[in-house]
Amino acid sequence: MRNHLFFLSTDPHASPFDVNIALDSGFDVVIPYPMVTPENTESLTHDIIFSRGPKGTSRSGIFIGGSDVALTEKIAGTVRKSMFAPFTVSTFSDPKGAYTTAAALTAKTGKAAGGLKDKRAMILGGTGPVGSLTAVLCAREGAIVTIVTSRDQVAGDRVAAELEKNYSVKIGAASASTEDERLALMKKSDIAIAAVKAGVKLMSKEALEKIESPLLIADVNATPPYGFEGLEPNDDEKQISGHVRGIGALATGAIKHKVETGIFKSMLQQKITAGLDTAYELAKTLV
Repeated sequence: MRNHLFFLSTDPHASPFDVNIALDSGFDVVIPYPMVTPENTESLTHDIIFSRGPKGTSRSGIFIGGSDVALTEKIAGTVRKSMFAPFTVSTFSDPKGAYTTAAALTAKTGKAAGGLKDKRAMILGGTGPVGSLTAVLCAREGAIVTIVTSRDQVAGDRVAAELEKNYSVKIGAASASTEDERLALMKKSDIAIAAVKAGVKLMSKEALEKIESPLLIADVNATPPYGFEGLEPNDDEKQISGHVRGIGALATGAIKHKVETGIFKSMLQQKITAGLDTAYELAKTLV
């Protein structure tokens, strides 16, 4: 009996990135189902769990992905509620890679910083999926977290309030639309993480050289121009200036890849329910 992974996506297309990793991790077949909604999730789940019988459940898994974090989690919850013994299969939710990326980024940054407790961490692009979840994980580790948006302060405050409500963490918000405004915030921080969309340069090398106290920077963008000028994707705790050292996107990405691969392999070994917490616990063992 082959190993089947059913990929439920909220988007028009299932991510080829996740399909490739799942196949390389040991699944024989990945079957994508795009545009999945909470309303059709139960019927899809029942077709998956009943079609191969109780013995086939150990050879089946469900992956839930897509761009909308809240919708992905709602679908994942419906999947779990739709199963019952002996018809249960492994499930893994990772909306657009946000869980595994945030987990790898937080674990990698935390180790490089010598721990996150009481560290002042600013998350540029902190209102997006990766940025907001990185903020949550950093806050759980005791960091003093500020999510930074290039939009108005109201937008940042709204996302921070939602994160505090949904994850029971304390998170602040700030608005910074210019390099000078971002520099002013960085001068008050111990850690600065860039989680903005690809191809956006946030800080010039000249600006980074104005930092006068130790600062660790990290970027998730591997598409030039990079978020922090002078920080290349493969850099791993490279000294960028006299006081700034940085972690590039691929240094973090290597951990993210191992986390996702590890979870997919675990799904083939035993029945598990995996999400953000699972990804982070695994990431901490890999850095």
